[in-house]
Amino acid sequence: MGTAPESQQVEDPPSFKFRWTIENFSRLNIKKLYSDIFYVGGYKWRVLIFPKGNNVDHLSIYLDVADSTTLPYGWSRYAQFALAVVNQIHSKYTIRKDTQHQFNSRESDWGFTSFMSLSELYDPSRGYLVNDTCVIEAEVVVRRVVDYW
Repeated sequence: MGTAPESQQVEDPPSFKFRWTIENFSRLNIKKLYSDIFYVGGYKWRVLIFPKGNNVDHLSIYLDVADSTTLPYGWSRYAQFALAVVNQIHSKYTIRKDTQHQFNSRESDWGFTSFMSLSELYDPSRGYLVNDTCVIEAEVVVRRVVDYW
């Protein structure tokens, strides 16, 4: 069997794994916190967390289109992504959840309102908060982008 010419090979979609280390986590006295911006597929993303929960007794984590308010009318992008709270004692207990979403101006963030219980997160013996530091990971794959100019 012959091989396909270079021009016909399917490119892997752009992907990136972002690691966010948050120190003094239990002392965060704010409703929500944004990570630094990271780029996947040439687009700006960030992670949004509610350290004390988004009106629930769970940690809430979302993937957010960082520049959604300045994008042109009708913008849309589709991503598959995983969000994780890393277990710093036993990595096999890292909590990871996968989802996908068509992001647009009305739904510029997507994720999990009840990602994990606050009691589990804040219990130092469980390994998710070590030396009052929480580690969150986001793995993002951008599948396609639709812009209507």
